[in-house]
Amino acid sequence: MIDLHTVPTANGYKASIMLEELGLPYRVTAYDLLEGENLKPELLALSRVGRLPLIVDHDVAGEPLPVYGSAAILQYLAEKTGRFLPATGRERAKVIEWTGIVSSDISPAYSGQFVFNVVAQEKQPWAMSFYDRLCSRMIKVMDDQLATTRFLAGSEYSIADILAYPVAAISMKRFPGNLDGHPHIARWATEIGLRPAVQRGLTVPA
Repeated sequence: MIDLHTVPTANGYKASIMLEELGLPYRVTAYDLLEGENLKPELLALSRVGRLPLIVDHDVAGEPLPVYGSAAILQYLAEKTGRFLPATGRERAKVIEWTGIVSSDISPAYSGQFVFNVVAQEKQPWAMSFYDRLCSRMIKVMDDQLATTRFLAGSEYSIADILAYPVAAISMKRFPGNLDGHPHIARWATEIGLRPAVQRGLTVPA
């Protein structure tokens, strides 16, 4: 059994989609970030970072194993099950590369865009403009890649796609608002959005 500690955000959905794709049994604990529930001592005991998503795998030798962070969770589960991450070679390298691009470049761009455009009470035009431009550049990176490949890392669906899909399905609806100018992302997102496991994962936590 796997415990999923999560929130209904793009990051949280990455973990729940992966668990649904794998068909692994899991139980959900949801948190209210606005109430600071992610800083409860019992969660900090599992991850000092106090952020989500987080899983605890009980199906391991020895003590239950906590794994924090959407990218780490997906790679861990992929290696545990042998799915959505090639075992060796060029294909594996490309999946890991795109996992890094999504986690270190695309997602942080959208986090900053959200903070300065939505959360900040005092709007800073320079910061809003900076993150809007950065997101636009990251969208073009994705669209250019998907002009040449069916999925982000090549011809096969992988953890890179699972990490990136909630950004397209949720964050890009906020900015730029639609995918009309990015046909290759739109094609890719439509295909992934039809997967039953993806649809189920987007309802967690209910």
